[in-house]
Amino acid sequence: MPLRRNRPFAFFWTAQLLSNAGTQISELAIPLIAVLALSAGPAEMGVLTALESLPSLVLALFLGVYVDRLRRGRLLFWANIGQGVLIATVPIAAAFGWLTMGQLYVVTFAVGSLALAYGLAQTAYVPVLVTDQRRLTAANSSMALTDSITAVAGPGLGGVLVQLLTAPIAIAVDAASFFVAALLQALGRGPDPRPIQQQSRFGTSLREGFTAFRAQPGIVAITAGKGCADFFHWGALALFVLYAVRELGLSPAAIGAIAVLGSLGPLLAGVLTTPVSRRFGTAGPAVVAAALFGGGLLTPFAAGPDLVLIAIIGLGQFLLGLGIVYLIIIRATLLQRTVDPALLGRVGAVIRLVEWGTGPVGGLFGGFLGATLGLRPALIVLGIGTLAAVPWLVVAAARGHLND
Repeated sequence: MPLRRNRPFAFFWTAQLLSNAGTQISELAIPLIAVLALSAGPAEMGVLTALESLPSLVLALFLGVYVDRLRRGRLLFWANIGQGVLIATVPIAAAFGWLTMGQLYVVTFAVGSLALAYGLAQTAYVPVLVTDQRRLTAANSSMALTDSITAVAGPGLGGVLVQLLTAPIAIAVDAASFFVAALLQALGRGPDPRPIQQQSRFGTSLREGFTAFRAQPGIVAITAGKGCADFFHWGALALFVLYAVRELGLSPAAIGAIAVLGSLGPLLAGVLTTPVSRRFGTAGPAVVAAALFGGGLLTPFAAGPDLVLIAIIGLGQFLLGLGIVYLIIIRATLLQRTVDPALLGRVGAVIRLVEWGTGPVGGLFGGFLGATLGLRPALIVLGIGTLAAVPWLVVAAARGHLND
């Protein structure tokens, strides 16, 4: 069945589109409200960024086991509802003058935990909706396009909303998007099979996930390389908004414009991954994708009027996003084709642990570098560090581990 005629997948894709659009707004609005309304410094921004990825470090393995033991469609629905409720507390607190960095910390960690559960379940749920393996790459590209389309519209819309209506209003839009996404998913009525009952203990289930992960060297290489790069990327994320506002003097709308330009990279990856893989295979393009991670280095070297800054930094984010999303799509397809569906949640949890688990330390490291070296030198160091992914992909490609 063509994907456009697959009703449950179409509803699921649309729900993802809406919730991701809201998320992109909050990813810009929450750091802005921390900097502009609560006067957060480099260390506080480092903590805020670290808490976003901390669930992957402390909860990924636990959630991975239970994702494989629960109905995944039901889990996705309630994860959307939970994120909407949590995010709605931020504009409510701001309206009454109660908002603090402490609340932003709690909400960021809790929403990150639910987003982690959602992400693990989503990867395992796509093969339930799309049963023809020949269409899995196209389905994963469609999901990546969802992320990319919203990444194009979301930050720009977020910048405008923050500029015109304040950050709390922008965050309220994000909360509403999760409730609408949950409703659409329910209306789609996708299949939600009961998982195979597992009699093994928790520790045994974890070992099964690690064993299945290690058995796929291509997946291991992409994950390890991306995990190394993500450590430095999370550090750069902790400093980016602070650098853009305080060092470059950019407005929220200008920062949103940079995000829009940068998000065209993931959008292009979603469009090109399938034809590029058919024409050139996956190994060579994967190495090129890893090299594109260095696009973040353009940020600390950008100089000039606002329009020039937006163009240069936007180009760097474009290249970075193109490389990241290409590798994510290729890995998702490898994962779904080679790993037992009953183990997808646990293997996905191992992947999140390796990649996002570096985020808390990376975010704190970025905040530390920004406080000690200054924002611009810290961003240079962190940008160079993202190229740590390249050796992993070069070795894996030479050994034939990335062939799809």
